[in-house]
Amino acid sequence: MVKFALKKRADNAAPDHKQVLADALAAQMAETSRSHQCTKRTAARLAIAGIIRTNLVKPGEFLPSEKELTTILGVSLGTVQAALRQLQDLGTIVRRRGDGTRVSALEPHGDSIWHFRFASKEDNTPLRIIAQDVWVDRISTNGVWSDYIGDNAQYIRIRRVVTMHNGALAGAEMFLNCAVAKDIDQIDVAELQFTNIRPYLEEKFGLTTKGTTHLVKTVNLDKKTAAHFGLDSIGPHYEIHARAFSLNQSPVYFQRIYIAAADCALIF
Repeated sequence: MVKFALKKRADNAAPDHKQVLADALAAQMAETSRSHQCTKRTAARLAIAGIIRTNLVKPGEFLPSEKELTTILGVSLGTVQAALRQLQDLGTIVRRRGDGTRVSALEPHGDSIWHFRFASKEDNTPLRIIAQDVWVDRISTNGVWSDYIGDNAQYIRIRRVVTMHNGALAGAEMFLNCAVAKDIDQIDVAELQFTNIRPYLEEKFGLTTKGTTHLVKTVNLDKKTAAHFGLDSIGPHYEIHARAFSLNQSPVYFQRIYIAAADCALIF
């Protein structure tokens, strides 16, 4: 049983926010561990992301300390730190030495991780991700990705639908050579939720991205593409092509992203 040290209170007293938060984290951790074949780090990351998504911890508010999280989640300090680092890479949280870990209140994301950022049109602050669905499959059709990656019998496709805190939806597809990301389609997709895939590819497959080139244009989405990502086909959308390459200029992946132009600006 997960225990969390708190001051004793009368049985009929309302639980304080700290206890509610601890109970919610423990429940999220247990549910993720039951329903997914994923690492403890991933389960911890998804548990923390879950209580942020449900607004139990609001932007600018503190999460429990790393030591408290080890007790609540029942994992090691190293596992907690790795989970927090992944959420920090995604821009979900902000960690500062001597200050603790806060839910991001629109602080910029790290340039070493992100090719570009979606930003609010009102004040140019980066948009936070509050939900992310991921699907991984193999496809045998060629497309614009083939021109960059090369002609292959099959490609790995990682499809994501991301929800921003302002309600904006973005759809993305990443294409990889099957030979360089072997069996990635066999993993539990939970491993790719609420994490930046770029450092994941480096850690798991040694696919280090040295740089990227981008093509940005505005398009009117056809109904098939809009339905593919659950997007609204009305109005112009940004279509972003990102070509990632390694130190020796070899292709790493091709990514295609769609988001309504009315919902955001882009920061490069």
